[in-house]
Amino acid sequence: MGSFQGQSNPVFPGKNHSIIGSKLLKWAILLALVLFIISIFIFWFGGPSFIESGVQLTVEGPTQAAVGDEVVYKVKYSNLTKSDLNNIKFTFSYPDKSVIIKDGKVSDTIKETFTLDNLTRGQSGEKEFKAFLGGNRGDIKIAKIVMDYQASGLKSKFEKTASLATTIVSLPIALTLSAPPNATNGQTISYVLDYRNESANDISDLRFEFDFPDGFSVNNSTPIFDAGSKQFLTIKNLNKGQGSRITIQGSIVGREGENKPITVALKRKLGDDFVNYEEASSFTSISNPLLGVDIYLNDSKDYSTYLGDDLNYTIRYSNSSNFNLIGLTMTVKLDGDMFDYSSLNAVGGYFDSNNNTVTWDSSVVPNFANLVPGKKGELNVKLRIKDRFGSGGTGTKNTLVKASAKLSSPNIPPGIDSDELAATTSLITKISTQPTFTQLAYYNDAAFGLSGPMPPIVGQETIYTVHWNLINPGNDVGDAIVTATLPVGVIWKGSSSVTAGQPDIIYSKNSSEVSWNIKNLPMGVGSTIPKYEAVFQISVRPTTAQRGGVIDLLKNVSFSGKDSFTKQVIIVRNSILTTGDTVDRPNDGDVK
Repeated sequence: MGSFQGQSNPVFPGKNHSIIGSKLLKWAILLALVLFIISIFIFWFGGPSFIESGVQLTVEGPTQAAVGDEVVYKVKYSNLTKSDLNNIKFTFSYPDKSVIIKDGKVSDTIKETFTLDNLTRGQSGEKEFKAFLGGNRGDIKIAKIVMDYQASGLKSKFEKTASLATTIVSLPIALTLSAPPNATNGQTISYVLDYRNESANDISDLRFEFDFPDGFSVNNSTPIFDAGSKQFLTIKNLNKGQGSRITIQGSIVGREGENKPITVALKRKLGDDFVNYEEASSFTSISNPLLGVDIYLNDSKDYSTYLGDDLNYTIRYSNSSNFNLIGLTMTVKLDGDMFDYSSLNAVGGYFDSNNNTVTWDSSVVPNFANLVPGKKGELNVKLRIKDRFGSGGTGTKNTLVKASAKLSSPNIPPGIDSDELAATTSLITKISTQPTFTQLAYYNDAAFGLSGPMPPIVGQETIYTVHWNLINPGNDVGDAIVTATLPVGVIWKGSSSVTAGQPDIIYSKNSSEVSWNIKNLPMGVGSTIPKYEAVFQISVRPTTAQRGGVIDLLKNVSFSGKDSFTKQVIIVRNSILTTGDTVDRPNDGDVK
């Protein structure tokens, strides 16, 4: 019998190779996908080792400052890249008109540099620069830093910059320089500079330096210039709120139509040098002498006004030529927040409230139709000064008022080379600030109490407490003193008190005078700082002859001083104080 043999499955070698190849392909695709993902991760999250934005540079400091402030600029730098930075150079540029002090002396440099060999990744640093700012209100002062460097492994050079803008918002000392708008060749003119310390502190070691125009010769000045100089005037100390005026008189020479500029620099001593602090300027045009115009206030060229004062501006005009001048117009512009425009009387002129200008022409002034040679005339503008200062206190715009006059005609005489026939002038007037002095008497005083009968009785002593109060809304007042006299029979009790820091009240037995010698009454007393007050006690013991009437307690009561800005002597008188004038028992002072 034949044996039985089972059948086996056929073998295909090529098929095994196909399976292996398919697996390898899958692994290859998977590996490629992983590598792609890794490359994406590196692309997005690994990044290059150096990116410029990783180098940071800033300048920190104030965005607002006053002229003369010492400003501290802080330059900050950091390396947030993955590379070290090499060969680093910083260049700091100060704002224009800055004053830099180095080792106690003024430096001429306007730029400073410093270097670093390297700045490693993650490292940072900072450096300070100091300067005193100069300029005018509204100026924008730019401080700038430039950083030059190289990144490790790269040959290229890179630059980074940063800056800071600081705005000048205030001037510690207000300057107003006035020059005549027009002058004729060889005419004597005056320059007037008004100044005031409007800062919160006293300022020391100041010097005014005048730069006069070509052709101007100084005759005299008030106050006088420093010894041996006709240009410099030094002020050792200018107290807070204090101000004054400098007047310089001289003759000026020039060609017709030529402008003559004058500049004054206020300098402050820093270290051993005087450096520019502030500046003011004005100019005068050399004009033809055909027309003349001038302004007077209350019949004076140097009048100082005060709160509530009545003003009468007189504008005088003349034809100084040999021509008939036709079609003339006069305008007077008023500048100043302290004018009470509601009280204005234009005296025939037309007042335009939009620009505070009064105008006259030939329809109201017959002379202006044809002003013949040698003819003169005058016009008037009347108004008042406000009774009180506004909420802004006594800044420069409140302590000065100005009137500017212009006489002109479009009709030019033959042979005169000019587009307009005109003469102009102006007058700046200082406002003196009248302090308020009040006198009050009490029978029953809150601090001192009461003693004796009221109404007063013959033969019995009654004590009265007197309060003197001072308020000063404006200029500092020097040589300030309050005085009064005790009538016969009034007794000084010796009890008194004054505002902290003020001199005591003094009573003289020989003259029966009560005096409170304050010496200086600062601006702002009673508004920005507490009022000044003195309190004292006096008494009377009525006689039979005084029965049925009131008794005089104080007489010849007055406050006096000198306005530090206008130099005007101030006297404020108060009425006689009687037993019937008490605040708490009014009209109850008749002796019983």
